[in-house]
Amino acid sequence: MTGMLSETTLAIRGGRVVCPGTGIDEITDVYVRGGAIVAVGLESPPAVEAVIDASGMVVCPGLVDVHVHLREPGGEHKETIETGTRAAVRGGFTWVGAMPNTTPAPDCAETVADIRGRVRHSAWCRVGVIGAATVGNDRATLSDFAALADAGCVAISDDAFMLRTREQRREALLRCAELGLVFIAHAEDEELSAGGVMHEGEVSRALGVAGQHPETELRALEAWRDAWDEPGRPPLHIAHLSTAAGAAFLRDWPDGPSAETAPHYLALTDRAVAEHGANARMNPPLRTEEDRQALINALRDGTIGIIATDHAPHAPEEKARGLAEAPFGIVGLETALSVVLAELVEPGLLSLPEALRTLTAAPAALMGLRLGRIDVEAPADLLIFDPAARWTVEPERFESMGRNTPFAGCELPGVVEAVLVAGATVYGDGRFAPDRPPVDLSTRP
Repeated sequence: MTGMLSETTLAIRGGRVVCPGTGIDEITDVYVRGGAIVAVGLESPPAVEAVIDASGMVVCPGLVDVHVHLREPGGEHKETIETGTRAAVRGGFTWVGAMPNTTPAPDCAETVADIRGRVRHSAWCRVGVIGAATVGNDRATLSDFAALADAGCVAISDDAFMLRTREQRREALLRCAELGLVFIAHAEDEELSAGGVMHEGEVSRALGVAGQHPETELRALEAWRDAWDEPGRPPLHIAHLSTAAGAAFLRDWPDGPSAETAPHYLALTDRAVAEHGANARMNPPLRTEEDRQALINALRDGTIGIIATDHAPHAPEEKARGLAEAPFGIVGLETALSVVLAELVEPGLLSLPEALRTLTAAPAALMGLRLGRIDVEAPADLLIFDPAARWTVEPERFESMGRNTPFAGCELPGVVEAVLVAGATVYGDGRFAPDRPPVDLSTRP
C-alpha cells in the first residue's frame, strides 16, 4: 500500500473516552499524529491542525473481531475482502480475523501470502489471517503450523471442520503452545449434530425440520479437555459458544481456555427461526431462552470474555433455498455494536466499559495485538459513536454483500460517527474517505 502517515496533529475533543484496557472513562481529549496516539487529556494541549468534535459521543478503541468470514478467495459471490472490511468499518471494527474456510484454504505459506496481498490491495481495516488447521480443511493431515506462523498467520483454526481424533487435537495444541499461537476451536460433535438445521426442541418439531442435539457443544468441549493433559492453560480459544451446558463446563474447567459468544446468541432464541427462516439459520444454532440467559451470565462473571460476530455472508439466492437447504450463517459486522448496546448495556446487565472490553481489549489481547487501547504510542485505531442515537436495520443498505440478518427492521441504539485506522479517518459523517489507510493492513500491529 502506498502513502505516508499524516504528520498533522488531530484533536478529538470533548468525547466520553472509554478504554477498558487502561481504565479511562472520562470526558477528555485525544490527540493523534503519525498514525499513533500522542496524548490523552493534556492540560496544555499541543498545537493542532484538525479537530473532531466528539461532544456527546463515546470515543473508544476500534473494535476487534476475532471471527469473521471474508470469503475471499473462492467465495467472492458472497463477500470480498473489500466489501467485508467496509462492513467492518461501518460497524466500528478496525481489525478482523479472517477465518480459513476459503478456497484454497490458508494451509500453506503461498496461500497466506496471496491473502495478505489481497488485503494490502483492497482492505479498509486491518486483517489478520487465521491459518487452516488441516490441509485443504480435509481434517486428515495437520498443516505445517510453523510455516503458517512464519507466513504471518495470527492463529490457527479448525472452524467448521472440527478435528476428529484426540491425537490430532492434542498435537494441534502442542504445536500452538510451542509457537505461541492460539488455536480457535469449532466445538461440535457431528455424531449428534449431523443433519440438524437448528436447535432440537419444541420449535424444530413444530417446523418439521431436523434439529441438532443440545449436547453437541458439551461433548465437543469434553473432547478438547481430554486432549490437553499438560500443566498450564491450553493455547485454546472456543469459538461461538451457544449453550448453558457449554458455559457451565468452561466455568468448571480449571485454567481452561478462553471463549467467545456472538451477539445473536445474546439477543435471540430458536423461536426467531420460525419468524426469520433461513436468515436465522446458523451453526451452532440459536438455542433456548435458558441458554441465552446463561450466556449473558457467563459474560457477567467472566467465563466468556469475548464477543465476536461470526460474520458469515451468503448470496441471496443461497438463503432463498429455504430453512432446510440454505447454508448456515448470518452477517453481523454492521449490527454487532448496536445489538450489544441494546441487549447488555441498556438493560444494565453490563456497564459500557465492561461491554466494550469484550469487543476491544479482550480480543486484542487474545491475538497479541497492540490495539484495543487508548494510550500514548498505541496505534490510533479509534471508534467514535453516539450511544443515544438510534437507527433502523436496512439490509439493502449494508456495505456487506450479505443481506442474511434476522435483525432486519429492528431499531437499535448506537450510531457509528467516525472510525480511524492508523490515524486516518476512513469513515465519518456517514461517508467513507476517498482513500484507504496508508499502512500495510495485513501486518500485526
